[in-house]
Amino acid sequence: MSKPWYREFWAWMVLAPLIAVVVVSSITVSIAVRFADDQVSDTYYKDSRMYHFSAEQDQRAKALGLAALVQFQRAEGGVTLELNGNTDYPEELLLTLSHPVEEDLDQHILLSQLSVGRYSGAVPGELNRRWYLRLMPELDPRAHQEAEWRLKGEINFDLGNAAPMNPGSQ
Repeated sequence: MSKPWYREFWAWMVLAPLIAVVVVSSITVSIAVRFADDQVSDTYYKDSRMYHFSAEQDQRAKALGLAALVQFQRAEGGVTLELNGNTDYPEELLLTLSHPVEEDLDQHILLSQLSVGRYSGAVPGELNRRWYLRLMPELDPRAHQEAEWRLKGEINFDLGNAAPMNPGSQ
């Protein structure tokens, strides 16, 4: 009398590796979908052409002698900025906080003028670790290439709540 197929040793020797591959593949696909990296820009040629314009923004900021000091009040959820330089101070500025890894965490903070060269705004979320900063007079984040000038900086909230911003300092 023969045994059913599922009680045969050689049946499981053939099926076990196949089952293991299906399980491991499923786990790998679920990890890849859940923790996917941000997409690479498919407009890299256009972006590289815009680099020259960005360099011009830095050069204009340097020619105007622009520099800023940004201070975050994390407990109150606010931010203040001191802007110095030879320029007409706009009524509002846009401060962009770019996360080094996760594009979805990027934040745009509208800063309103309190007095000449002094601005403040509200931080929409909790900030920790390291962020890249960009300050510009253009209020639409998608139109950052059209800004007259820009200041850049970097802050690590593990080390402090203030950071200088200069032309092309990143």
